Amino acid sequence: MMKMKNLTGMLIGSLLMVNVAQADFADGLVGGLVGGAVGSVITNEVYNSNKPAPAAAPAQQHRQTKKKKRVVAPQNTSEMKIQKALASLGFYRGLIDGEVNSYETRSAIKEMNIAYEISNDASLKPEVKDTLIFLGTLFEFDRYLIARGSDKRAKGKKIQTALKIHGFYFAKIDGAVGSGTRKSISQYKGAKGLSGGSALDFEEEYQLVNSAKQINDKNIEDSIASLKGQSTKNTSPTPILKMKPVENTITPYS
Repeated sequence: MMKMKNLTGMLIGSLLMVNVAQADFADGLVGGLVGGAVGSVITNEVYNSNKPAPAAAPAQQHRQTKKKKRVVAPQNTSEMKIQKALASLGFYRGLIDGEVNSYETRSAIKEMNIAYEISNDASLKPEVKDTLIFLGTLFEFDRYLIARGSDKRAKGKKIQTALKIHGFYFAKIDGAVGSGTRKSISQYKGAKGLSGGSALDFEEEYQLVNSAKQINDKNIEDSIASLKGQSTKNTSPTPILKMKPVENTITPYS
């Protein structure tokens, strides 16, 4: 009997020691055999607390459509025409930017004034300014008329310029031969007694451009002569009115 009690006591002691060891082991691992379910929950909480928070979902951005930049062609202003005229006459060598008050442009104006004996300063008389603007247009016409190559747009500008010089085309010279240009061709051919239609053959085109070139060259020549005619030497001085001496009508005392 005593042996049975001792044996039972030894078994109980052994079990207690095992439980203590298991408890210590479980504390070390958190999720051990003792309290396995609770340990798993704690382990998950520790894991989740150390886990970096998920990045916030990016706010939905409105998709912006990129607007295409509209390319605006530089305007052919009166100031730019003055620079073109001065450049074609050989006095201006800068950029065609319309800055007529720049040092380069005013130097060109002064050089022209002295060369044509207009004045000795860098200012423009109103009539000289108008002539230069007109010359700028004429020189631009000349460049279109003598342009070489088989480019369709260059050829279109040549025909439009020639028609404009002859007085049959009044729209913008852009090289796009559309209904307006074809209508002008028909009117030109009708006025010249040519065969009907809105197209030009090689000979008709040559005659149109060649005659326009002659007219434009004459206009350039006359305009340059007009500039030189502004010479101060050719300007007659304003007559000075002299008072006629009054005759002495008083009879002297005798």
